[in-house]
Amino acid sequence: MVPFPGRSVRRRLAVRWAVAGAVAALLGALAWVLLFSPVLAVDEVDVTGTRHVSAEAVQERLAPLHGVPLPRVGSSAVRELVGDLPGVAEVRVVAHPPTRVEVAVREHEARARRDGEAGVDLLLDDGTVLAGVPAERVEGESLPEFSEELSAGPRRDREEVAAVLAGLPASVAERVESVDSSRVGQVRLGLRDGVVLVWGDAEDAELKGTVATAFLEDERHGSRPGGVREVDVSVPTRPITR
Repeated sequence: MVPFPGRSVRRRLAVRWAVAGAVAALLGALAWVLLFSPVLAVDEVDVTGTRHVSAEAVQERLAPLHGVPLPRVGSSAVRELVGDLPGVAEVRVVAHPPTRVEVAVREHEARARRDGEAGVDLLLDDGTVLAGVPAERVEGESLPEFSEELSAGPRRDREEVAAVLAGLPASVAERVESVDSSRVGQVRLGLRDGVVLVWGDAEDAELKGTVATAFLEDERHGSRPGGVREVDVSVPTRPITR
């Protein structure tokens, strides 16, 4: 027969239960303070890292964060609010207790531009167009021009153009003044000396760059009378001049 616990044992058990209950109550109260209490409610949201994207536009999207307890504000919630904003590639959330949040934005890189009355339209590296960027936000950036037709065309064409521009060797990139695409796989680069460089798709960029550079260094190519006006390296093993 198991003996019934003595009075001292029962007292120790009661103390343990009381302590456990107090700890549970304390943890519950702490969880409520952290997750639901207005004590840690966000009252300031700072946006950093923007250049082309409007920080005000990001702030507007983040308005629902105000009043939310700081521990409940995470990167996934912020991505849901601003992830589809043109130009935003990634966001990182930094908490500054007790009530401030910093949202650091990484933008898609601009590859080309088109000037208009409402500002500058930027072709981004994901093939989207960020429209109406104030001119001062692109000041000092050397970007080739892209056409209105490319802007209005299929996104896949812009993605291909952006990929080509991203992969150009420096010796070619520094000469490019304009870019266009007549069809898939036929990206054309307008160079500053009047030569049109038919680049094709984004494949074999290094080889195409080597071949193109060899042709462009020839004094017979360029805008001078009788010079070659078009160099086609879309098939770099069989380049064509026109």
